[in-house]
Amino acid sequence: MTNPDRAADTPQQDDGDTWIVAANSEMKIRLRSLTLYLQRGGALNDIRLIEGADGTWTMWVRLKDKPGEFRLNRFQSEHPKTYKDVALAIACCRRDFGYQGAITLLTERFPGGPDGPAAKAADYNFNGAHQ
Repeated sequence: MTNPDRAADTPQQDDGDTWIVAANSEMKIRLRSLTLYLQRGGALNDIRLIEGADGTWTMWVRLKDKPGEFRLNRFQSEHPKTYKDVALAIACCRRDFGYQGAITLLTERFPGGPDGPAAKAADYNFNGAHQ
């Protein structure tokens, strides 16, 4: 059971607590910690997959009993767990985490680059006026 009096950014040493890192307003959870959290009865409320400008996908999760959104990090690393294939990322959500809810897909990539037609369209508001 997680002790709420402990600092969230302190690694828990072999006591079975989930280690959730909160720093610079970007909250992270390691893959192993998420797996342990789920095995001990935790649940996911939401999953968001974001395609970065380099074409890789990162996973963000919302935990049932903790506020905020957490970026999934690799095991024993401060770097995000990334997927080259969105289908693999979705399969991981379903198979590895047992999550059967909606998965939101977002992209930071625009066809034609930052000055292409998709990027320009994203700069316009609903009235058609440029922001």
